[in-house]
Amino acid sequence: MATLPHLRLYRLGTAVALIVAPFLFLLDNVIHPKELGRHNEVEQVLLIAEHYTRWQLAHVIGFLAILAFAPAILGLAFLVRRRQPGYGLVAGALALAGLIGLAAVITIDGYAWGISGELATNSVLGPENAAEVLSDLQGSEWSLAYYLTPLGFIVGMVMLAVGVARQGAVPGWAGGLLALAVLMVGTETAIVSNAYFITGAAVFLVAGIAVALPLLRMSDEQFAQGSS
Repeated sequence: MATLPHLRLYRLGTAVALIVAPFLFLLDNVIHPKELGRHNEVEQVLLIAEHYTRWQLAHVIGFLAILAFAPAILGLAFLVRRRQPGYGLVAGALALAGLIGLAAVITIDGYAWGISGELATNSVLGPENAAEVLSDLQGSEWSLAYYLTPLGFIVGMVMLAVGVARQGAVPGWAGGLLALAVLMVGTETAIVSNAYFITGAAVFLVAGIAVALPLLRMSDEQFAQGSS
């Protein structure tokens, strides 16, 4: 029983992270200026220049959302590994590695693209040359190391969502919704659509709340056992 205060901290921290992180992610996507697809680099850098502060601020908030979600991954992995040690460890490791990849991607897109946009109107480069810089950032093969890593987030989080649902810690529909949400969030790096970004973030928030509420209602002993 001496460890119960720590279990309470883990349980509450996991639940709070499941709500706060998706909320920040939704805020990020709501204020994010329009993102265009490939071959629209001139229009993109000019759009970034016009909304430079919003562009950078949105990505900072997104970065904070990613950091805030780390406790949720650790807490869910702790919950799952009580009954499935190997499964919980692998799922948690994949999800955490993928989260680091997402942090790298949002940093590249936010900071580097933002500077390209700023230089489009505030330097001798001009829009055409700044667009060349952005095009190289988008097309470089070196970016694959960062853009493929989020696959671990998708796989690991789906595993955790399935794990907590199968153990009865959360309702099956809540686990399924979380799995859907991470699929949408994890594929944002490949699908260029602000509407898709906002929809995915909204589903992520609803799913986070749906999983967090059962964690808040369960006892510390139940959390330690890995089920409600």
